[in-house]
Amino acid sequence: MTLSQRNRYFKAGIVLSSACLAGLLSQAARLLPLYPGLVAGAARRAPGLFQQLAARHFPAVPQTPFASASAAIACALAASILIFVFFEKTHAPEILFFGLFALSPVFETIRFMVPLRAIYGFPVLFLVFGARILFFGRFSGALALFASSIYAAGFEPQKQGTVVFAIAIATLIISLGIPVDALSWDTSLAMISVYGEIFRRAEAAILVIAALTFFVAAYTRGSADYLIIAPGALFAALGRNLLIGADTWITLVPGVVFLCAGIWVVIARLHRVYLWL
Repeated sequence: MTLSQRNRYFKAGIVLSSACLAGLLSQAARLLPLYPGLVAGAARRAPGLFQQLAARHFPAVPQTPFASASAAIACALAASILIFVFFEKTHAPEILFFGLFALSPVFETIRFMVPLRAIYGFPVLFLVFGARILFFGRFSGALALFASSIYAAGFEPQKQGTVVFAIAIATLIISLGIPVDALSWDTSLAMISVYGEIFRRAEAAILVIAALTFFVAAYTRGSADYLIIAPGALFAALGRNLLIGADTWITLVPGVVFLCAGIWVVIARLHRVYLWL
């Protein structure tokens, strides 16, 4: 894949996240008043290990899902801009897939479909379709981070387009087969899936393996920078999971900090690795 072809992905990410953030801000005044009723009517608390621990001591705060989804989109936009600026003229095989991972939080825009349906009254089928798109974004982001780690470890860089296509097709097939309860959502305003817990555990395993693979890259590439990139990737993955499931401030704030810090560490260190090449 040429630099110009790769850069189109980054530009598309900037446009997509900018459009989502602008659309959100234009609807914020109408959406926020609906959150107390929607969160109160949630079937359960948002899932996730850290979220469950927080739920034992902290109640759900209605404004948190709005803030978490907004912060996720803003992080995706900032990351896409940084990656484009740092790597516009730099060939780094793993940065394409890390860029796709960093962009994946933009799919949290789908969570605004629940309050939007309360305003516009569109069919329930749209919520089912939206839930599948949300799962596609989350799971494909995990696979993209894993792909980034194996490219860092020495995978053949000429097959990037094929890998992107394979990730998209595999995740699409899986997401289309997941049963979704169109009338139930959790306190993060994500629709509830029958197999949600299974896929969350699979996603967590993929993210941990990806971070560990960056340690392998430190050995195969002979670069100590990957010893910093590995925990950076792990922090970014942890931050993303905290942020997208946050329904209380105690998980929202660490989620934003971990995601932003992890993304910055990976981008800055990868730029340093390829700076003199």
